[in-house]
Amino acid sequence: MNGVDLLKFKASTLESKGLLRRAITIWQDISINPKLSKHDRDQAMRNLNRLTRAIQQKIDIQREKLKSHPDRYKNVESDKEKIMHLYRQGLTTKEIQQITQRSRDFIYNCKKKS
Repeated sequence: MNGVDLLKFKASTLESKGLLRRAITIWQDISINPKLSKHDRDQAMRNLNRLTRAIQQKIDIQREKLKSHPDRYKNVESDKEKIMHLYRQGLTTKEIQQITQRSRDFIYNCKKKS
């Protein structure tokens, strides 16, 4: 396995683990390396384009989720009370985040102020 194959394998492994930004950096290194063949650089560019589209789709989905909760500013006090109640029940921050659809920072601030 030569250096290019090792880099491709590493990028693919990172992709399969969901570490897309790290995989992108490896594909970028491959795509700009003048010592590599045109075929390898083109393959790297295709993978770069595919990964950037995937990241953009994730960002768009997260934005749509935020839009689906337009009343989140109206329920600040009730959400703070609910968050503290959930903490007292022994739930983790991640679980509370999934239940309330509030940001991690908001949840930590509620915990900190109590």
